[in-house]
Amino acid sequence: MATPQLTPQEIWTIKEDEIRKPTSAHIAVFALLIGVGAVAGTFGSIAIPLGYGVTGFWPGVAVQAVGGIWFGMWGVLAGALFPFISNSLAGAPLYVSVAYFPSNFIQGFLPAWVFRAFKVDPRLRTGRDWVHFIWSAVVVNNFLGALWAVTALQWFGLITVASVPLFFSGWVIGNGVPALVFGAILLKALSPVVIRHRVFCKGWWA
Repeated sequence: MATPQLTPQEIWTIKEDEIRKPTSAHIAVFALLIGVGAVAGTFGSIAIPLGYGVTGFWPGVAVQAVGGIWFGMWGVLAGALFPFISNSLAGAPLYVSVAYFPSNFIQGFLPAWVFRAFKVDPRLRTGRDWVHFIWSAVVVNNFLGALWAVTALQWFGLITVASVPLFFSGWVIGNGVPALVFGAILLKALSPVVIRHRVFCKGWWA
């Protein structure tokens, strides 16, 4: 007998008799996301480096966006924390990673919030789903992340005014392309399974 298809409303709505709470499985997913993100982030940071952890191709952002969509605040926080590891391995000072924290947080939080607030299907089955995915997980989140990060770098005196366009465009494009490609592949391929698993978070923590 075929498994009944879930509607976007059903994916995100917590039923009256449904009990959802954080478990050790969520902690395990949190740790796994940090590990996977650190590997992906480090690879990106050394692949096409621009300096201070900024790169022309950073696949770690896909972990931030998808992790937040699937696992709520567990994914958002993991996405904000794993860059501390990848940036340090790429040679960025600790205070730079601290300064990047708001950027990395918003890059995972915005798509996580949008998908829940607007009941967007993580399986990306309609044009509406794709529109919300692209603007929240590819464009706006990385634009805001770049704006904060580049401002921080300039405030610390690490980059000149003349180099701002390079670092800003590098962040936006270097994050946007892998967010679109890898993020879409992960959501399309794995969301049908993830949304039915007990670690999937309809809310922020469970």
